[in-house]
Amino acid sequence: MADHNPQDDDIFLEGEIVALRQPVIEKDVMQGPWHSWFNDPVTTQYLVHGVFPVNREQQVEIVAGEMADPTSLLLVVIDKKTSRHIGVVALKFINLTLRSAALSIVFGDRSIKGAALESVALLTKHAFDRLNLARVYGGQHTDLWQWMNSLELIGYQLEGYSENYGIRNGEKYDIANYAITSTRFYDLQEKRGGNICTESLSDLLKEKTGENKTEVMKQFFCDLYRP
Repeated sequence: MADHNPQDDDIFLEGEIVALRQPVIEKDVMQGPWHSWFNDPVTTQYLVHGVFPVNREQQVEIVAGEMADPTSLLLVVIDKKTSRHIGVVALKFINLTLRSAALSIVFGDRSIKGAALESVALLTKHAFDRLNLARVYGGQHTDLWQWMNSLELIGYQLEGYSENYGIRNGEKYDIANYAITSTRFYDLQEKRGGNICTESLSDLLKEKTGENKTEVMKQFFCDLYRP
């Protein structure tokens, strides 16, 4: 019999390359790099974070607050190969009346190909399978259009454009809005034999397109309201 890893007992959702579990304050925050991600200008380049510094004690309060919030589901992402904590994914503003929630994702380690996409796939499936939601939505900096192309592989689609959403480094930036419905998710999952990420995540990633559809959508709205 293989040696039992006590951490396996904490796994909540598991994929091919990552496992998701509830945060452990002492291990993940007090002893880990979690807070430093929000102090890193590269990690926060396309996020609303990085305006004020964050220390470990402050991060503890933030994480504890999220865990106590019934409208939030926060999970840490563990690289199965190394058992390292590499990111976090969350469902926020969970509304059981509207059956919707907002997707949030931050990765401190972006070196593991496919880890972010599989994490979102696992959380999205849980949103529909167990929380009985009908829609998961989000928004991102338009410069992250290649990440949007990755999300399309698991059924997310663009659905809106927010111009001049904010200012970063003295320049205005736009946000692309996206979402996935339970119907679209389950249809795609069925076509793939029950696994939204297919038998091989690496093979699925090869299907990613190189078209910047965010720019196409921006042009559509410009043309729609052109004087």
